[in-house]
Amino acid sequence: MSDVDTILHQIVDNPTTIGYVVLNSDGIPVKYHDRMPYEKAVMYAQLISEFYMKAKKCMRELLQSGAPGAVVPPVANSGPGNDSDLTNFRMRTKEGTEIIAVTGAEYILVVVQNCTGKPWKWADEEGGGEAAGS
Repeated sequence: MSDVDTILHQIVDNPTTIGYVVLNSDGIPVKYHDRMPYEKAVMYAQLISEFYMKAKKCMRELLQSGAPGAVVPPVANSGPGNDSDLTNFRMRTKEGTEIIAVTGAEYILVVVQNCTGKPWKWADEEGGGEAAGS
């Protein structure tokens, strides 16, 4: 088992994990967990890669502008002299899920996690998942 598979297995072993999707640099899902339907994996891949590119551009512009009141610390050091690159983000939704994305040189790992404390099920209709019993 590779290091990547070991890490993905540890992520899935967490009871709050709903699913994950690994995207390549073009935003194409190359691996996803079987708890996450394929259609959802593709949707997350497309939307998160687009969000990532916009957030990355925004962070670079804020850090380079030196705008008054723009007290934005460097996000991460992803290479020599490059301290304005977005390496991860975490978003919490009203529905009680968190979307965590971590970027690497060639891939983005997106993990969807349940924060409601209730069992999670993917809904078959539009609108995504919902906590069971809600």
